[in-house]
Amino acid sequence: MKKNLRIVSAAAAALLAVAPVAAAGVSTVFADTNVTVVGGTTNNSSTTAAFKLSVTNPLSLTDGDPASKLTVSLANPTLPAGAAVSTSSAKVFTSTQLTGVKSDGTPAFADGVDDSKNANNLSVKETYRALVYVTITGLKADTTYTLKSGTTEYTRKSDKSGVISNAPVVSDTFNLANTALTGAPYVKDVTTGRAVDAGSVDVSSNSYSVLGVTQAIENKYTLGVTTSNGTTPATAHFTDVKKDVRDALKAVGVTTKNDAAESFDKPAASFPVTLHFYATNGKTGTFMVTVNPNPTAGDASFPAMTLNGYNGNKSFNGTESIDVLPDSVKFNYVPVNGTVDTDAIAKAFATTVSSTDVTPMTPTVDVSKVNTKVAGKYPVTVSATNAEGKTTKAVFYLTVGVKGAEYKTVQSDGDVPVYKIEGNTVTDSKTTVKNGDQIATFGDPIKVGDKSYTRVNSATSNLYVESKYVDGSFKPADKVKKTVMHNAYIYDKDHKRVGTNMLRAYSTVEVIGAATKLADGSLVYSIGDNQYVMADNIDGTSRTLSHNAYVYKTSKKRANRKVLKAGSQVTTFGSPYTFKNGKAYYRVGGPAKQYVKVANFAK
Repeated sequence: MKKNLRIVSAAAAALLAVAPVAAAGVSTVFADTNVTVVGGTTNNSSTTAAFKLSVTNPLSLTDGDPASKLTVSLANPTLPAGAAVSTSSAKVFTSTQLTGVKSDGTPAFADGVDDSKNANNLSVKETYRALVYVTITGLKADTTYTLKSGTTEYTRKSDKSGVISNAPVVSDTFNLANTALTGAPYVKDVTTGRAVDAGSVDVSSNSYSVLGVTQAIENKYTLGVTTSNGTTPATAHFTDVKKDVRDALKAVGVTTKNDAAESFDKPAASFPVTLHFYATNGKTGTFMVTVNPNPTAGDASFPAMTLNGYNGNKSFNGTESIDVLPDSVKFNYVPVNGTVDTDAIAKAFATTVSSTDVTPMTPTVDVSKVNTKVAGKYPVTVSATNAEGKTTKAVFYLTVGVKGAEYKTVQSDGDVPVYKIEGNTVTDSKTTVKNGDQIATFGDPIKVGDKSYTRVNSATSNLYVESKYVDGSFKPADKVKKTVMHNAYIYDKDHKRVGTNMLRAYSTVEVIGAATKLADGSLVYSIGDNQYVMADNIDGTSRTLSHNAYVYKTSKKRANRKVLKAGSQVTTFGSPYTFKNGKAYYRVGGPAKQYVKVANFAK
């Protein structure tokens, strides 16, 4: 087992002193491909370390693919204060070969199986688990620690150097996408069992945490799969609810604390969480949940809202989503390029200050997510807040375009262009749809050149989107957190500056997918729709020293007493800085200032 660990030599350790080191820990994947730790690292003052091993891309693989294509990462590890973690390479086993971790701290292999019996090629007929061995450094010497792999706990004692080696961590089970299975995943309300298009959850003060929001969502919503007689249906799973909650909090500027539950202060307002889910046949979907940090359970003190003609008269207190509005509601359908009648919507939702105070109120109608240029279903929020600061909301889906269309969810990494196609000529209509939009599609796809297009808006429309964004074949790239090591400007696809802002050194940025090249050959990371940063400002460039070199923090002062030997490799970041003495220096580490003279590197 020990042969699988990456051993850091004394020479390498010296070099690491001037290179960036992830204090949070190290992720791993098959074939030694680097992945950033998901969610960061939580430190505590106890003698407990907890790890969750995640396999993030099995549904993108097909039958017979090598296990080396799987991506594995440690997700939000919890470590004793001052500790750091590194891992072995990951191996994959069938779920019958490896069932987890035993209470004695060894992998739970079936009889006759050991860690040399790992799988090479993957099969859609099998269920798998991944295994890594972790090494924890920076612990107290000769101290017993409790280690957690998922829900399994075991104890290990650190050695005289404060190190625990070869501690196993096992992932949950996973499968490849089996396209022979039928059905599409959808979300259901746990209480009613009904399918829902959008949802909401209330969280109280004792649930202001990633864990609390996650539990509230999982307690209220579950997944189903459409079924057909005579076929074998797939099963559906949420992809990673905790990650979706973390991403949502970051998007609205809420910072989580350094504790096991990832708690946070009460947000100023409700915020949306986009949940991702998938079926074991590879089909995926998204679902928006509004998280309400204020009590929104219906009571007499909240604004009272009534929608006439919906199942008789529908009353609202707090926040609620409406699955389907009846055809008798005239504002429910808007023609393409039409206008949403917000006055009619406001009048339809008769509102008073509360159930006991029947003073009329005019609700606010939010149609900001409705795209009238493209037929589809879009969420509309009707809300009213009284003098006590209590809010009632009703969320429904308004249909743009004709009735009875087939709706497909857009899956993309950014805005998706809508094209006008006449004959074999494809032109940009200057209209876009967004990831998560449910748009109306018509007929079979057409092919122009080497691309497939799907018609939108109507059966006779000349507007199309690329089919890959609506047929489930496009897989949005994973977003990975990386540290910016050198001040970085933001560029567009033509390598032109976007605005005047820059990403500051040692800040964190989420990059989309792997590094790619612009048309001029520049290696970049995508960070958003037509927004890129130079990869050298993040990953750096390995350079060979032609002379012994000191590491400086200013033009006159050294950062430390170490001497980097000629012939060794050092990672530099970004373009050189010119100091006051007129000499050029490469940044080589951080966040403390560390620089090496450019003249010391081989030309």
